[in-house]
Amino acid sequence: MFTEETQDDPDDWMTALLRSPIFQRLPPVNLQKILMSLEAVHFVKGDVILDQGGMGDYYYLIKKGQCELTRKPSPNAKEIRLAQLATGDTFGEDSLLSDAPRNVTITALTDISLLRLNKQQFVSLIKEPSLTFITYIDMQEAVKQGAILLDVRTPDDYENHHLDGSINEPFFSLRMQLKTLNRDKPIIVVCGDGKTSEAAVFLLLRNKINAMILSGGMAGINPEPEHDIVPATDIQVITGNPETIHQKHELKQSVDDSVSISSNVQNNQIRMLQSEIEALKMTNQQLNDKCMKLEFDKQHAEKQARILHKQLEKLTQVLDKFKGG
Repeated sequence: MFTEETQDDPDDWMTALLRSPIFQRLPPVNLQKILMSLEAVHFVKGDVILDQGGMGDYYYLIKKGQCELTRKPSPNAKEIRLAQLATGDTFGEDSLLSDAPRNVTITALTDISLLRLNKQQFVSLIKEPSLTFITYIDMQEAVKQGAILLDVRTPDDYENHHLDGSINEPFFSLRMQLKTLNRDKPIIVVCGDGKTSEAAVFLLLRNKINAMILSGGMAGINPEPEHDIVPATDIQVITGNPETIHQKHELKQSVDDSVSISSNVQNNQIRMLQSEIEALKMTNQQLNDKCMKLEFDKQHAEKQARILHKQLEKLTQVLDKFKGG
């Protein structure tokens, strides 16, 4: 059973939210919209907040209290305790990201106050600006540079077919294996169609692990075979008098030179544009970081102001009593 939350709680949840790696990636305008859209609800100790097998509808932030995550590998199996969450932690995103039924049950360990965001708001304000996708071709280059391929499908699916060099860690157990993952290299997450990867990457980002999604998953892989292409002009038999043949060769050389020059110019322009884009991205990230710090400082200052106001009220009361005596 839950009820609407009406009383204000301390601001620890706000501090935790602003420090969260996920929320630090968001534009300040998104943070403002999130704070304005959060709906407060309350559960009592022992209440089941989310049931394994149910469909996702909300994303939750713990304002005050504790809850635990459990999972049944099969209907008749014993529940496995996965984690315990407390003030400032979030949950409920897995089903919203994967469009699959809830994969865990969440139960209140204490009376608990929550703030929730509906699915549509979660997708537009949090999911879309947080997740990064990579194509198969770009993934191959990233692996050459040291990126790690993490396949989050079941062991059976992995054994049936997987990418060379990938490691398997099923999504349902990923939460328990976070400490074993290499945090020094970027991780590219692979699943069947890319949906489970979104939930996995969200979990990794939340735990300060740099991760991205192989777009389309295994179903989207369609590498084009490489062929040695021989230009048609080089394999044609050239007939005619020597002067005509020489003119044709000169014409071909002129075209080739023009194409080469044009290609070099285009490559230089592309490199310049890429450099400008990277510079703009860096500037944008720096501005976002400054905005986040200002927002955090603002929240901290407001909290300190409330504390000082309460202290002033107490001092005023003491002074009034002293005057009255």
